[in-house]
Amino acid sequence: MEMSYEYIERITLANVTYGRYGVADRIARAYARLVYDRFISKMSEEEVFRIIDEVTGGLGYRRNDFNVMRMSYCGSIIAWPEAVSRGDKVLEIGTGIGRTCYVIVNWSQPSLYVTIDKSPEILAIALYRNPVNAYRDALNSSIVKILLCDATKAVPKMSMRFDHIVHDGGPCPSRNPSLFSKDFLEQLSLLLKPEGTMSIFAGRNKKWQDRIYKNLRELGFRVETESFPDSPVIVFHCTKIKA
Repeated sequence: MEMSYEYIERITLANVTYGRYGVADRIARAYARLVYDRFISKMSEEEVFRIIDEVTGGLGYRRNDFNVMRMSYCGSIIAWPEAVSRGDKVLEIGTGIGRTCYVIVNWSQPSLYVTIDKSPEILAIALYRNPVNAYRDALNSSIVKILLCDATKAVPKMSMRFDHIVHDGGPCPSRNPSLFSKDFLEQLSLLLKPEGTMSIFAGRNKKWQDRIYKNLRELGFRVETESFPDSPVIVFHCTKIKA
């Protein structure tokens, strides 16, 4: 049977509804392998990086300077691993090639790391042709469960509560407005345990930064602002205030 992305997403969402993240993870990895074998394995390095940049908006490296240390440092600002304790449950919006997963899995040692991405191509690269082996290895940790679907469809179906959420959903809010809407941020808030934490990549657009900040405050979060080095990009570190 020929499996389309739409079919994969449909069965993934059905498994998410029942909390079967392990089943959804196996489906995502198998489909990513299929995409790798058929397409990604035949691409040049330049084509692979074009996909990475298009989907993720770049990872903090500069042209002709693929600096893994800088990438991982930026990833640590987004991930906010200091907020995660050993054994915590973490949800991530936007898997990318796994740099934020790498930071948290290796720094904080959570018991579960659920990560959502809707790009089969980026997951194929992340799992089977990752330019950073450490990121690939983190994604292959037994605690990591990958969901191949649209996060705006998956999050409302989730019943599990998480200690920490990493929201790195796309290169900028203006390209993915539904992921940064007040409605979606509220849905994420409902998945957090009391006094849970959330880190949100807010991009470089001042209007979007202000809008996201305002929405987070109205949703009852204490918000601190972090910046990328030598960049107007900011990240919000948020703590859910106990009612």
